[in-house]
Amino acid sequence: MKIFLAIRTFLASNAGRATSFSLVTVFGIVGVTLFFFYGPRLSEGAAASLPSANGSVDGLPVISDKATTELAGNQTIAVDHNKLRSIGVETVVAQKSDWPERLRLTGRLELNTSSVAHVSSLVEGVIREVPVELGQKVKKGDILAYIDSREVGEAKLQLVKDQVQMTSAERTSEWLATIHENTTALLDMLQEGQALDEVDKAFRNRPVGAYREQLVSALARLNRAAADFERIRGLGASAVIPEKEVIRARAEHEAAAATYRALKEQIRFDAQQKALEARQEFQAAEAAVAISRSHLLILGYDAEDLSSMDPIEEGERVAYYPLRSPINGTVITKSAPLSQHVDEQTELVQIADLSSVWLRVDVFEKDLGAIRGLEGSSVTFQVNSYPGQSFIAEIFSLGDVVDDQTRAARLLARADNSDRLLKPGMFVEIELTQGSDAEVLQLPTSAIQRHAGESFVFLAASNGGFERRNVSIGRATAQHVEIRAGIMEGESVVVSGGFALKSEMLSELMVEE
Repeated sequence: MKIFLAIRTFLASNAGRATSFSLVTVFGIVGVTLFFFYGPRLSEGAAASLPSANGSVDGLPVISDKATTELAGNQTIAVDHNKLRSIGVETVVAQKSDWPERLRLTGRLELNTSSVAHVSSLVEGVIREVPVELGQKVKKGDILAYIDSREVGEAKLQLVKDQVQMTSAERTSEWLATIHENTTALLDMLQEGQALDEVDKAFRNRPVGAYREQLVSALARLNRAAADFERIRGLGASAVIPEKEVIRARAEHEAAAATYRALKEQIRFDAQQKALEARQEFQAAEAAVAISRSHLLILGYDAEDLSSMDPIEEGERVAYYPLRSPINGTVITKSAPLSQHVDEQTELVQIADLSSVWLRVDVFEKDLGAIRGLEGSSVTFQVNSYPGQSFIAEIFSLGDVVDDQTRAARLLARADNSDRLLKPGMFVEIELTQGSDAEVLQLPTSAIQRHAGESFVFLAASNGGFERRNVSIGRATAQHVEIRAGIMEGESVVVSGGFALKSEMLSELMVEE
């Protein structure tokens, strides 16, 4: 009746005006209005006429009684069969179970400091080239910059000088070692009393150095003195010559023999000593080369660089020092302008391996009990940039120290970031379980409806409809809510399609008014 009074008032207010409304327009408005308010009731009447042996069709409740019952703030809703099918109503049985006490914390993503390299030059010099850009991915060993350094140039030249000296000392050592070996063999043959012709033949193509002439000359003098002594001794025995000549010849022979023996001993010692000294000089040259190589290795050069190093070919670039990346990663900061003077204290590039990040959460003193014993376990977190998506991090530190200012301990966890979705600096939310209360009546959050300051649910009514029931709620999480009063364990509660039932309830109230 109120609808028709409203239409009549509208027409009367526009009676004296030039308007484009026609009878067709007016009746169209009336028809739409009647369909909006009374269409559901007409459908309910049609549904009530469907045949049913047990009050349902295809498993869906059929409403035959359209009366609305007010029971202390509760209300029974009658829904047409076809509309009920389209709503997709689902119910669950209210049950008591453990209620998890959860603690929501906020945190922040940070760089994995175990995989961050702050790169600075190990030598003092001037930046000449910077072949990398901010955000560029680099591999371990890639060149980040070239530093023109006097220290590097001098170190390279010193290495070349030491290598030349070592080569010379090595050759000298090998030569004197050969001389020593051959001289020893020569002395052994002479010691055995071999003839000079045999000795000369054996060592004709074997280097002995000046020792050959000395030994042969000494041996020849000895042989001559021995021959003279034998000849004069025979003449002296025949009294051809005086005895003093025999004595003189004997003395010359003995002197020649002593000289020969001393020479052999001296030559044996000298050959060995010279070979030893040459070996020591070679070892000293080797040490000098090793020191020069180590100096360059400490500066970041590798063995391949040193083996292929040619200062003459490098020319003016001989003093260029390549600053290399120590890790695989991404260039996240760069402060290396050309021609800038740098030293060991100047950070030029910062590289980070972003395949993993750290999650840092400051846990206040009152909440420390919630994280006890969680080291080594996983925690789930969310970021605002990816709604509905969760990430997992493994806790590796629970924070053993409480900060004096914030009164919080720092929880650290490591999260995989192989897909690069997580950015250091992002804020995150995590949820931790503190404990649980047993025998708590709870429902999924989707079961709760609200209107006019009241919280309520819809129950499957005995007449096949749905009953609104006001409830008192307690604690809540993103998935569940605690029910303190209003329903009992075992009752069937709507958890899907409740919003459509709420709209149906409000439309019926409007029709009654």
